[in-house]
Amino acid sequence: MDGLAGRWARLRQRLFSATLKSTESTDELPNTDIPHDEEIVQGIDRLELVEQLKIIEIASRYVEEHFSQKLRNDPLLDKGYALKSQMFVTSGDEPVYRVNLEVFYQNSMGQRKYEYVVSLVRFGSDEWQVFQVK
Repeated sequence: MDGLAGRWARLRQRLFSATLKSTESTDELPNTDIPHDEEIVQGIDRLELVEQLKIIEIASRYVEEHFSQKLRNDPLLDKGYALKSQMFVTSGDEPVYRVNLEVFYQNSMGQRKYEYVVSLVRFGSDEWQVFQVK
């Protein structure tokens, strides 16, 4: 039994140490599923389909206006979106909602060439606004 437990421990150590080394060398997008360090999230709420479509439209328009010069060089790229149906809610005088949308451009083989994470915020019942693009 000790032999099997020792093998699992060595295998686990190899996997996790290899994973840590490989992620250190690559430049990855930040994890958008967790709140920011300075953000105190009181809850997570669901987005309705109509609201998801509004968010996609706002982010798409913003990326086209501010990043279109880089994208005009390759007209064969297809645009795609990845949006989770949940948003972070921070309560205060009025609630603040934050959602992250991935906007990506990929070739016909499905390889992503350009990828942006667009963070949008909404204060109370105001309209969604682009907060930052990474």
